[in-house]
Amino acid sequence: MPKAKESLRGLGAKYGGTVRKRYARVFRTLKAARECPSCASMKLKRSASGIWKCGSCGFTVAGGAYDVAPAKKA
Repeated sequence: MPKAKESLRGLGAKYGGTVRKRYARVFRTLKAARECPSCASMKLKRSASGIWKCGSCGFTVAGGAYDVAPAKKA
């Protein structure tokens, strides 16, 4: 029996495997739980592209578009 795949909103079979895998990696990174640098709660969420806000203490920090710390280039 084949493995159950995680749901990807907005991408169907017509986009190809490589694009769906890339989108899945970005989506998982974006929706991962993050710790607030101010109050240490796990409620840090993205409010806009590059702006992250804690739902507990209201602390706002600027970061990367998909993660608080931008990805390092090689």
